[in-house]
Amino acid sequence: SRRITSDLRALIQAYPQRYVVCEATANPQTYAAPDLCSSAFAFGLERHLAQAAGGDAKSIQAVADYFKTAPLSMATFASNHDIFAGKRLWDQVKGNTAQYKLAAASYLLLPGTPFIYYGEEVGMAGLPGLEGDLPIRGPMSWNASAHAGFTSGTPFRAVAPNAKHQNATAQLASAGSIHAFYKRMLTLRNTYPSLARGSYVAPFVQGKAMGFQRSLEGETSLVVINYATPPARVRVPSLPSGAQLSAADGRRSAPVRANAQGQTRITLPAQSVQVFTVSVPSKP
Repeated sequence: SRRITSDLRALIQAYPQRYVVCEATANPQTYAAPDLCSSAFAFGLERHLAQAAGGDAKSIQAVADYFKTAPLSMATFASNHDIFAGKRLWDQVKGNTAQYKLAAASYLLLPGTPFIYYGEEVGMAGLPGLEGDLPIRGPMSWNASAHAGFTSGTPFRAVAPNAKHQNATAQLASAGSIHAFYKRMLTLRNTYPSLARGSYVAPFVQGKAMGFQRSLEGETSLVVINYATPPARVRVPSLPSGAQLSAADGRRSAPVRANAQGQTRITLPAQSVQVFTVSVPSKP
């Protein structure tokens, strides 16, 4: 099967602008090899995203460690169409929107190509009382109407139980919505090539905070996430000596300087994510 997969990938990529991703549940990192499939869904990471967002120390460490060994071409996701990969993210975090956003930021800012399952971007819940994969395959929640805007007729399945509030129309109208947060994270990826395609270096975990750097062609970004409910004061290691950290995520804050040993300290609000650009002072 690996020979067939490799030949198929080679055929597809012989055409310009083509992308191949494998759904290899047993050995995803193996299938992500350039000469095999070139990318594969990051099964195993997804179950740690929501748990890390809830403050689970082992899962926070697992998220930080994942791309130490995994190919940077992995396809990341928080949930998908198969129940063995978990419930919809809304149900995993039990409707906690702060945790929801932390889980999203974790995989949207890590390496890999993120895959957003339909409805995830508006906080769509799974369907209760159904078996197998059916709970995570309901009609899209477009608006607050009787059938969530999916159809004027009878939908093939009941709509999400939270469709009255968690729907595309309501989310688009709110600057603080889950949808708006996803757009901000994706804007960061599209603005900074280091976040989209960069390396993964210097990951660290302190308490319930995690951080890592992404670098590409002279551009370096720093991502720091506090999964805890109280604020956290974290020590950021492995920076260039005297580096300047400037907010990249729209916050109005003074730049932070690293010391001669390449370390600095940052105070993170409760359940927050901060993204910085890292610049090295020019030599006189």
